[in-house]
Amino acid sequence: MSTRPQVLVFTDWDETITAHDTLCLIAPPVSDEPNAPPPFSFFSEYYSHLKTEHDNAFGPRETLDRELQYLASLGPIEKATIAKVERSGLFRGIKEYDLCERAKQVKFRDGWTEFTEQVEKKEHVRLMSVLSISWSRSFIRHALRRIHDDEFLDRIEIRANVSSSIDRLMSGS
Repeated sequence: MSTRPQVLVFTDWDETITAHDTLCLIAPPVSDEPNAPPPFSFFSEYYSHLKTEHDNAFGPRETLDRELQYLASLGPIEKATIAKVERSGLFRGIKEYDLCERAKQVKFRDGWTEFTEQVEKKEHVRLMSVLSISWSRSFIRHALRRIHDDEFLDRIEIRANVSSSIDRLMSGS
């Protein structure tokens, strides 16, 4: 008698579980205060500009080795964007409560709940982890809590860049 191999599912957050990119929801609402930082869209445009310049200079990525080189080369763009966000104080003073409130705006992809229900019914399939380059594990957990119970959330691991980005930005360091 043969046994079925174990299927472990790892899924991306933005635009896989969610219907749209959610990074913009993490940022605070636009403020009209005189010394307020620019809106999040300013930083998105800055990143896109840097990346477009980099892409043009980098050239073709037609092999796996070239694609891996390209991905490794993006570090300075990411760091420059984060540094600009840090200098602006965009996230300074943001509390976890603020992120949780904005998590209520997340729209989930059609079929996500049905997919997880099917995974739960299968003995040989297990949802292991939600992966994201988004900036907050807490944000993702609170968004998922709207459609899943704590038992479900306790069985999965949420991997996000929380420690290197949003926590530092919220503290203003």
